[in-house]
Amino acid sequence: MMNFFVKFLEFTQGVGLTLDNNQEGPPNHRPVLAKNLLVLLNYAGMCYVIVFTSLLHWVTSSVCLPGIFHNELQDPQFSFFYHHLFFWYLTINAFGQWLCTILTSIKSVYSTASDLPMFNDSTHQDWFKCTKCDQNVPPRARHCNICERCILKRDHHCLFTGCCVGFHNQRHFILWSFYGIVGTTVALYYLEKYLTIHYVSFLGTEFFKYFLPYALVITIIGKSSFYTFLAIFWFYLTLSTGLFCAYIFFWQMNLIRNGQTSYEFVKGQKIYQSSFWDQMRSVFGPYWVIQFLFPLPWVKQEGDGVTWNYHNTKFM
Repeated sequence: MMNFFVKFLEFTQGVGLTLDNNQEGPPNHRPVLAKNLLVLLNYAGMCYVIVFTSLLHWVTSSVCLPGIFHNELQDPQFSFFYHHLFFWYLTINAFGQWLCTILTSIKSVYSTASDLPMFNDSTHQDWFKCTKCDQNVPPRARHCNICERCILKRDHHCLFTGCCVGFHNQRHFILWSFYGIVGTTVALYYLEKYLTIHYVSFLGTEFFKYFLPYALVITIIGKSSFYTFLAIFWFYLTLSTGLFCAYIFFWQMNLIRNGQTSYEFVKGQKIYQSSFWDQMRSVFGPYWVIQFLFPLPWVKQEGDGVTWNYHNTKFM
């Protein structure tokens, strides 16, 4: 099962790298339509995050929780407040990490000659020249033609944030996906309880009523309300989004474990090796455990994204 999961990650990242390389072609040979499409997908992805996060919070706090605790035997006002506050905590953290991913992406940009230290062949042997920026750049930096910049420790360009994931914003990207997993899981739990009370039980003999095609048919013929169909559809959409967040999170954690970027993984490069805990501190900072409970965006991570040590250089 684990081998299948790893192979699936390798396949999807290989496809992503192929698309990434296509959009990184020479500007004069890159189709303008393709770049415009990617820019359009940027806006679409960002709009999806804003709309989905807002709807998820509204459905959970304004529909599911009142519908659940209205029928509870214990004090409904206290229970509602406790659960509502907890979901506010998840929503603020998820949306905040998404914003931090965007706002801190500029720190990973390495694009102008004024940013560069005095170049010296003896001290920068591992640097290379970016032909698109016409400048020398540090190792692990790669050019993005959507951002039109070289990005420190570039992993990939994320269409849901409209920016590249690099050295300075990778931790926010990972924490965003982490809170996406927790938030969607909690929302699914509340939605399941709500539908069990107001529709049918997920674990009962009528569980087949949750199959989306069946729910659509009985809605069309008038045996179920359109409101119920929307709730079931929202369940599937939330589940899909949560699974996608889980994919992102575990993929990024796998890269941290291997000391790689997505590009280096697909290319089979294991050049910058250190212990897992050193890698965690490089991404999240010295208090990486606390970051998952109470994000600390002001705490600096270890390293500068420019200088990298070579350890156990090998190729997979």
